[in-house]
Amino acid sequence: MSLIENVRDFFNRKRKNETTEKAPEGVCPNCWGRHEYDGEFYSFMKGQNDNPSKEIYNSFIADVVRKLDKITINKNTYTCDTCQVKYE
Repeated sequence: MSLIENVRDFFNRKRKNETTEKAPEGVCPNCWGRHEYDGEFYSFMKGQNDNPSKEIYNSFIADVVRKLDKITINKNTYTCDTCQVKYE
């Protein structure tokens, strides 16, 4: 899956109160938590009365993914490019 699909899947699971990892697949959990994207999602959903249109929701996801460019995990070394934490 692409990064945008991973983020969309992660937030969709949150909306359905399903179990999720600490961060979307391929994203550094350390940096994800530091940037508090879960809080941004909560605020976004609350502002949309928990029922955003598909266009607005996709725009929110795309905006989050643009910000994630630097906190992805390098597939060759499993190291975050920003915080240098190694995951295995």
